[in-house]
Amino acid sequence: MDAVSLPSLVPESNRFLARFDDCFCDRRSRDHLPVDLRAQLSDLDRKSVEPMALSAGQVPRTLQEFLRSLT
Repeated sequence: MDAVSLPSLVPESNRFLARFDDCFCDRRSRDHLPVDLRAQLSDLDRKSVEPMALSAGQVPRTLQEFLRSLT
């Protein structure tokens, strides 16, 4: 997989992630799941929360809170 092929997977990944919608109490939390997935699959040099959130135009703290809620 490379950065060129990643956008073509967005519709399919959204359908897959929709299966987990009922696992999240609110929409804000649910909306972080595709952000995290795309960041994990991206070509970012660092896969820590801050660069992943910033690359998606998100506030790093909200992505941190989302990931913490998964534990």
